[in-house]
Amino acid sequence: MKWIFAVLVAALTGCTTTPKKESPPPVSVSADVATPSRIDYVALQTFLGLDRAPEELGFTERAFNTCDAGYGYSRSQNCRQEVFVVLHFRLLCRDSEGTISTILTESDVTPIAGKTVKWSLKGMTGTTTTDGLGYGQIRTVSPRSQRRERARLAVGPEFLYMRANEITKIITPRPWCNP
Repeated sequence: MKWIFAVLVAALTGCTTTPKKESPPPVSVSADVATPSRIDYVALQTFLGLDRAPEELGFTERAFNTCDAGYGYSRSQNCRQEVFVVLHFRLLCRDSEGTISTILTESDVTPIAGKTVKWSLKGMTGTTTTDGLGYGQIRTVSPRSQRRERARLAVGPEFLYMRANEITKIITPRPWCNP
């Protein structure tokens, strides 16, 4: 009797298989956005009143309801509160390394111009490109405030971490000048 039970259990377990879970397709990240490109981030930024000149440095964010916003979000499905984050920064480099005790002027620094900046902010990542004067902008949408989170900015092999709400004009040492 035991062997019939053993054969029955073996037959039943041998015939069952766990279906393989397919991994989701990779999400491509566009210029300065950390989520799929179906959302019109430029229009959403303007709609939320967060559009400003590149020279207006710093962090700002605004909460919004996805169903009220549109611009790629459904007006009736999966309604939720999100936070639109905008971070304007300027990257400059100095022709020295280590700690300095002098005050730097515009003539002592060079803009990190036309460089791809890889950024990450609490699990979100993306890239943006600085303009001819070293100005860059990060736009992303998050389920919660990113004000106090650490942001990572990288140009080539060089990188730095700062709190998102503290990033404005960043003067970096010599290795950043030609990464």
